[in-house]
Amino acid sequence: MRKILILVVLMQLTACMSFSDKSFRSTRNSIVEQVPEISLEKEFALSIGNGLLGFLNVVTLDEANISDLDHLQVAVYNVATGGKKIDFKDLDFAETLRSRGENLHWETIVRVRKKDEQVWVLVGMDLERDSLDAVSVFVLGNDELVLINVDGDLNRMIEFALRPASDQRHRS
Repeated sequence: MRKILILVVLMQLTACMSFSDKSFRSTRNSIVEQVPEISLEKEFALSIGNGLLGFLNVVTLDEANISDLDHLQVAVYNVATGGKKIDFKDLDFAETLRSRGENLHWETIVRVRKKDEQVWVLVGMDLERDSLDAVSVFVLGNDELVLINVDGDLNRMIEFALRPASDQRHRS
């Protein structure tokens, strides 16, 4: 009986995880359309769904409170430029993310430009519901592009993260 239970749990957990970059394909294609001089080849991808995140929440005894997340996706691409120096400063990442769906309004909240590395952090907001539903991070450096996307009820995650500071303020 215990072996069957372990098998069922393992099947459930692996069904909530993928090593495919399918969720980033429209993003990757949009980047290549905007900068046709480059080629992006997948090096690594991981997608974790709500089931596994909920399980991790149970394992951590609700300490992390990540059950409000729907997806966590990470992909790493090798960037081939054919020896040319490509400047990504004109790349419209908000437009790139709109290729994933029109329901969110994307805003760049952080942009860091160093000599060998560029970072963009964008948030996706549902303006009708006045909610923060996604965060995407793009890191370009050393011929590698890293994409990170988190979807879910981020308003509740922010409230959870700020709760200790709020409790501390009320005590003093």
